[in-house]
Amino acid sequence: MRATTLEPVTQESKQPSAPKEIVSILLVDDQPGKLLAHEAILSELGQRIVKARTGVEALGHLLRYDFAVILLDVNMPNMDGFETAALIRQRPRFEKTPIIFITGYNTTDFDRLKGYELGAVDYMFLPVVPQVLKAKVSVFVELARQTQIIKSQASDLAAHNHRQAEQLEVIQKLNDELRDANSELEAFSYTVSHDLRAPLRGISGYAGVLLEDYGSCLDDEGRSHLLALDRAAKRMDALTRDLLAYGRVARETVVLAPVTLQPLLDAVISLNGSGSTPPANIVIEPDLLPVMGHVFLLEQCLGNLINNATKFVAAGVTPQVRIRTEARGGRVRIWIEDHGIGIDQAYHRKIFNMLERVGDLQRYEGTGIGLAIVHRAVQRMGGACGVESAPGQGSRFWIDLPSAPPSRALHHNGAS
Repeated sequence: MRATTLEPVTQESKQPSAPKEIVSILLVDDQPGKLLAHEAILSELGQRIVKARTGVEALGHLLRYDFAVILLDVNMPNMDGFETAALIRQRPRFEKTPIIFITGYNTTDFDRLKGYELGAVDYMFLPVVPQVLKAKVSVFVELARQTQIIKSQASDLAAHNHRQAEQLEVIQKLNDELRDANSELEAFSYTVSHDLRAPLRGISGYAGVLLEDYGSCLDDEGRSHLLALDRAAKRMDALTRDLLAYGRVARETVVLAPVTLQPLLDAVISLNGSGSTPPANIVIEPDLLPVMGHVFLLEQCLGNLINNATKFVAAGVTPQVRIRTEARGGRVRIWIEDHGIGIDQAYHRKIFNMLERVGDLQRYEGTGIGLAIVHRAVQRMGGACGVESAPGQGSRFWIDLPSAPPSRALHHNGAS
């Protein structure tokens, strides 16, 4: 029994071919029999065939159609083919339309020259050979089809570009509105944060005075309330202070310059690194690589990271902090490593968001803004930041910044 072989179904055979563009062909002849014969030959091309028996009728069709090619009989009464061609050429739309003259007698060289001057592309003599007529006309049909496709694509592209321009205009307008809104919000945040600090300091101060002068007159519950009030005022003050710092980081004009890290770290540690209990053991490896950065933004980043490294440790444990740099291509990675309580991997990205805090919130005080400041400041310097950590295994925070030539690096105060 013979096996039946199935032809493979290709992707091309599964998809219907795209419809071709239909173009128009104009046949002009005063004899109906010739019109019918030429129409029968050219109908195989699958295009629109338009017929006219006089030059006047042909000119009327020009008002309704664009033509890929015009087949024009030379010998017609009242208005011959040459006169009709001259009038066709007077219309700007048809200045370049191909005209093929069909004649039943041998023309002189003068007549041919006249026809070519009127834009004829060819002459054919009766009786026409069907294959020749179809071949010649198909060339102009295909040319017109391709021109029509190109015009359609150009029109679609122009419409697409117009829509895209409108969308870009809308996006630009929204960006401008968003920029204005952000500026107003930052200004409002700065004003509120700044104006809140004075009454908060007053609340904390009065709470301290009450505890010192009248604490003996209060019972345990009263003193507990005053202590809670003092802690809340101080926490609110810290929060507004960090909000002010974040606002300044967002507004600061950033011009990157070479920075030497050692003196910058010395200044940061003197302000932030010695306040832990017990005092932190901070080790800075020698020969730190210089970076391209902004002094104020770098101070904010390093100060917050060092402060966290000395704060988030188990009770009674001396904070151990190690600071080093590592070359990574054309960039420098600054590492701030500690032996603290660590951070679960699920929070490694969240902790850089505004007001995001993890761990024992009662034991480890904070505003949840410090790492958001680090993230924003590093972004504004064209860098990146992240953390490698696990619970009970400490944390390794890192900052990536462009490297700087050692000879051009500046100290933290901007001096050479």
